[in-house]
Amino acid sequence: MRNYLKLTFLLVALAIMAAACGNKSEKPRKDRSAGGTSEILVVTQNDEQWDGMMGDTIRAFFLQPQYGLPQPEALNKLAHINVNGFSDMFKKHKCLLIAEINPNLKESVVETGEDVWAAPQRVIKIVAPNRTAWCQTFNEQKEAYKVMFDKVERDRIMTVLRPSNDVKITQRVKEKLGFDITIPSGFFISKDEPDFLWIRKELEKNSFGIFIYTTPYKDTLQLEMNSMVSLRDRMLQKYVPGPSAGSFMTTEKEFVPPLVNYTATYPTGFAAEMRGMWCLVGDYMAGPFISYTFPDNRTGNLVTLEGYVYYPNHDKRDDLLQLQSILYSVRMPEP
Repeated sequence: MRNYLKLTFLLVALAIMAAACGNKSEKPRKDRSAGGTSEILVVTQNDEQWDGMMGDTIRAFFLQPQYGLPQPEALNKLAHINVNGFSDMFKKHKCLLIAEINPNLKESVVETGEDVWAAPQRVIKIVAPNRTAWCQTFNEQKEAYKVMFDKVERDRIMTVLRPSNDVKITQRVKEKLGFDITIPSGFFISKDEPDFLWIRKELEKNSFGIFIYTTPYKDTLQLEMNSMVSLRDRMLQKYVPGPSAGSFMTTEKEFVPPLVNYTATYPTGFAAEMRGMWCLVGDYMAGPFISYTFPDNRTGNLVTLEGYVYYPNHDKRDDLLQLQSILYSVRMPEP
């Protein structure tokens, strides 16, 4: 009996020691970040900074209309607080822009941090000797700041969507195209052709769709806007009919012409991002879309992943951002 008790005590002690060692090796988990979709919390030293030149510079960039939407919607939402109220609760905001004036500095200093007080999170702090220098420093790097904040938004959205991944759809994409992508529940495959895949989500008042289509890749001219629009229109006329007889989806070119930008931050590497409006030939439906086109060196194809929204008389920025996050979840296999 005494030996049994000694053995039991030894086993319990070893278990406690193992747990203690394991806890030391594990990093403490960050709290989940807070904040509304596309919202940036700006922290200033006083109201004068926010109401004056510095605040005007921030608003001029982040509150400009996002391109490709039928109704005017700003790129981001902005919230403001002064540093004396910057409590632990506000430090958990996912996107933080901290502004500070320090006359002792000779030149501006920019610091960025990831998951500092919560996760996912991006903290950008700009310290300058005066307001003019602060605004100049902000304007020089504002596009890079937006890229950082946008990544946090996509990461946060995917932490919600990833657990509901539809395995059947993602497996079909992998069989067909050889890469992984997260497609949350509620979507279904509407059309599956050798060079075209249409994945849809239909609700009572709105609908969302994802197109994945391929064509042989010949040269970089295919990544120019006119070539991309021409390919898009051919594919959609062939595979995406509208509700009326003879109607089909196409690209709006007159009122909101498509806009192409090139990015190196897409998961596949270099890609052409196109934003614009889709509409129907032969019917009256329209909405925004965003697409990413990139060459797949494994197959010799040019691949396009596109997301579109139909939600008449409602804001669509956040819905389009959700689709963009799904498109950004693509993962190519390791070489």
